[in-house]
Amino acid sequence: MTSRGRVRGALVGLLAVGALFAAETALADTRGVVDGNDRPGPLDIRAAGHGHAGSVVTHRITTFSRWGTRLLGPNTANLFALEISTDADAALERVVLIFSGNGRMRARVYRLQSGRLVFVGSASASKTNARTVRVKIRRSLLGNPRGYRWDAHSQYQAAGACRDFCIDKAPNSGRVLHDITAPRITFPAPLVVPQSTTYSIGFAVSDAGGSGLTWRVQHRPLGQQAWATVQSGTGPGTKTHQHVSAEDADDQYRIVARDGNGNTRISPIRLVSVPADDDDTDIVYADMWATTQASGAFLGSVTSSSDPGDTVTFQFTGRFVAWVAPGGGTGTASVSINGGAATDVDLSAFAGARQRVFTRTFSTAVPRTLTITVDTGPVAVDGFIVR
Repeated sequence: MTSRGRVRGALVGLLAVGALFAAETALADTRGVVDGNDRPGPLDIRAAGHGHAGSVVTHRITTFSRWGTRLLGPNTANLFALEISTDADAALERVVLIFSGNGRMRARVYRLQSGRLVFVGSASASKTNARTVRVKIRRSLLGNPRGYRWDAHSQYQAAGACRDFCIDKAPNSGRVLHDITAPRITFPAPLVVPQSTTYSIGFAVSDAGGSGLTWRVQHRPLGQQAWATVQSGTGPGTKTHQHVSAEDADDQYRIVARDGNGNTRISPIRLVSVPADDDDTDIVYADMWATTQASGAFLGSVTSSSDPGDTVTFQFTGRFVAWVAPGGGTGTASVSINGGAATDVDLSAFAGARQRVFTRTFSTAVPRTLTITVDTGPVAVDGFIVR
């Protein structure tokens, strides 16, 4: 009998027993399941488990007794099977039959359609030791689910106690959830310039695979390697983290999400740069500059001048500098670094609150002086960012 014919013959026994297609309630997620020594015969299941890597999922079934490949040969009805539900209901969508043919372990994947099994494709099966079979299945053969529920099944027929088949399942009731999709993280870039040294960042997490998730917000100052967890939680949804920082701080953040099956995703790193305020001691105002309270400004104040020729200088050391001003201004100014060529800035080109109206990047971090000269007023300084 051919291997394909042997599979058809084995299905008669499985369908007659009625165990293969019994509806079950899903169990909580786990990477494996242990079963008791509760059925006679050499194929009584001791443990079964799952894993995945890339586009392949892996299952293993271990028995209490040793068994040889010939026991599952083409002239027997003996086999292992995986019953798989690939969607949210309890019904089966896939069945994987594991047997031997021509002296080798084999596995075939079937789709359940109108009460019949329709061949989908072949998987890879191997006997890893005297009691264990391992099956590697391409995710595409299962319909590329984000997660699925499964149980392991063995069937053994022989004279005596197993004359009418000895059937074993692991687990004996329910199915094991195999979450094969890492959590999703949505972490938009935070505000370019916060309004205060205390600010919030927002993100969202979700778990398509269904095993539940935990998440952590991690923080580190720019330039450091180690991350520190500053907030953690469970479950999907939109989240907010409030951070207490300081003037002239550069804060890096990332979100780490891990589901119940061990899949982990790490978000892109986001940077929040807190300015040095307009009253910083490294800022020197010349002539007619005045500080006023301003709604929406960083720490609630700005320093401004409307007199052409007035200057402000800022001494800094870093590879990046930005002049922060309130959005929606109308003045113009020129900006130079260490007395070099000036760059014209038109404040009317910047709408919204707290804008970086001038930025410059350098190849080295050495002491420098930035000078702003008023051309037409008003010109406002809300602070400077250095990193």
